[in-house]
Amino acid sequence: MIIDASVLLSAFFPDEAQAQAQAILYAHASGQGRLKAPTLVAYEVSNAVWQAERRGRITSAQADEIMQTVAGLEIELLPLDWGEMLPLARQYKRSAYDAAYLTLAQRAGETLVTGDLHLYSAVKGKLDWVVWIGDYRDE
Repeated sequence: MIIDASVLLSAFFPDEAQAQAQAILYAHASGQGRLKAPTLVAYEVSNAVWQAERRGRITSAQADEIMQTVAGLEIELLPLDWGEMLPLARQYKRSAYDAAYLTLAQRAGETLVTGDLHLYSAVKGKLDWVVWIGDYRDE
């Protein structure tokens, strides 16, 4: 299963999909599945955690703990080739960042679970292997 940064972040920051995100991470941590993401997820999560710290939502100790926990999950990070994500970015009018997740899922033949409503809305009904986190059910 491919996950995007929004899924990882939902597990640590309260929102409507926190329970589903935590279930996904728990299944991975207990060996019931294997999570993968493009390498850019490390930068996206790190930046979001830093922004939360900078804005006073969390302390630096909490930020460090989140990053240590995420690193400890050992999510498989996979690279993409230069420009590999451009065809899907063009097709769905999404950022190269969003298209990186789509490209990896398409290449791997795996489900992409996202909490990014803009990304999901752009491909809903077109890519049946993209699942909205709110609709995620343990398989």
